[in-house]
Amino acid sequence: MIYERRALQRRLNELRGVIGDAFVDGLARRLNRAGKDRVAAMWETVVLHALSKCGTLENEAELASGRRPDIKLATPDLQLIADVTSVSDEGLDNDNPYHELGELVGRAKDRMGLPLGGLDIRIRSRHERTKRGTRTVLLLPPRRKLQSFVNETIVPQLRKQMEAGETVLRVEIDDEDVGINITIDPRKAPYSSYSIAAYDVPKIKDRNPLYGALKAKADQLRSADGVTGVIVGDGDCTALSSRSGSRDEVSADQIIDEFFRQYSSVDFVLLLSARETQQSGWAPLPPVRQNAARLRVRDNSAAAKQLDALFRSMMEHLPKPGRSPVNGALRAREDDYDLGHHGGYSMSRSKVRIGLREFTEILAGLRTLEDNGAKNVEAARKLPREPSSVQGYILRNLMEGRLPSSIDVVKTGEDDSGDWVEINFGDIDPAISPLT
Repeated sequence: MIYERRALQRRLNELRGVIGDAFVDGLARRLNRAGKDRVAAMWETVVLHALSKCGTLENEAELASGRRPDIKLATPDLQLIADVTSVSDEGLDNDNPYHELGELVGRAKDRMGLPLGGLDIRIRSRHERTKRGTRTVLLLPPRRKLQSFVNETIVPQLRKQMEAGETVLRVEIDDEDVGINITIDPRKAPYSSYSIAAYDVPKIKDRNPLYGALKAKADQLRSADGVTGVIVGDGDCTALSSRSGSRDEVSADQIIDEFFRQYSSVDFVLLLSARETQQSGWAPLPPVRQNAARLRVRDNSAAAKQLDALFRSMMEHLPKPGRSPVNGALRAREDDYDLGHHGGYSMSRSKVRIGLREFTEILAGLRTLEDNGAKNVEAARKLPREPSSVQGYILRNLMEGRLPSSIDVVKTGEDDSGDWVEINFGDIDPAISPLT
């Protein structure tokens, strides 16, 4: 997810006294369950917690209409009713299953005894034009037919070329419905690549994931007293990202303006995301990640200044992002914990630092230093591996007769994914070295 588990746990703990154990238990269950809803639960957790610091918060308070929005907030100068939602491009991904095609071809390639990687897939697209705009669609078989397509169309062509002694295998399919070029070049192992059109760039104001998410919340807020709005968390949605698109792309502002035009029950929309920028320098540096917010208020709303002040205050209580939205959404689908500091290390003349969880897994026999912190140890051991610098460092100290003199745990904060362990090496020990 975007935010670290430790930061989420503290917020769950503090919310228990505000919105009650039953609802918090539900959030925890959703946060522990892999899948798309995990991201939505994450945004609900951090938004509810942050707003609880800004006023008197009620969760799912029943309105006169019988509906139960996520947020009812009272401040000295504002009465606010809002819903929280998360938006992603998952629906578009399902309609354009290029990644699943790559996985199926990769598994078929493995069954045929070909080396890992070396796969290049290029997929053509078509542009469907309507009165309201243009939609880009990849030329792929429907998701439900992908497996049979690979088995019956792609695999026979690859086998025929292998039997003919071809080194580089190629499959090209170009018809009205499918446009695919597949190349398998063992010389490019273990790397694979895709080439596709940007099908997730919104080009129609009221036909895109952001508009759909807003529309789904409009009825929930109808006839509510006070200022009403939707708080939208980024679950990997191009419309919310800072990635640039094509000339005919519609912006998030244009989408929200169209939503305001069609639905009068909503006074504001707040877009929440995380931005990642790379640091420059002579040595590789980790990216800088920051929370990002964009507030749009209906033109005739008298609460614009109060809303701006409220959400500026709310942003101060959000956790520090640990991942970008795209990587957070990918990790949320994994039925496991985040990798943490696996593979990370630092060394000096007399000590080495590695991740505490990786260190513990080594002691438990689940991995070795040679695995270089790989998430999937079994798969990594099938690939060529670089020598482990940490293992080399420890081995040199051992060969010199130096043993650890102390092992210290270095604790980190809630916005970190793990702690560190520092191993300090002492002087030469005559117990394992020649006497002098």
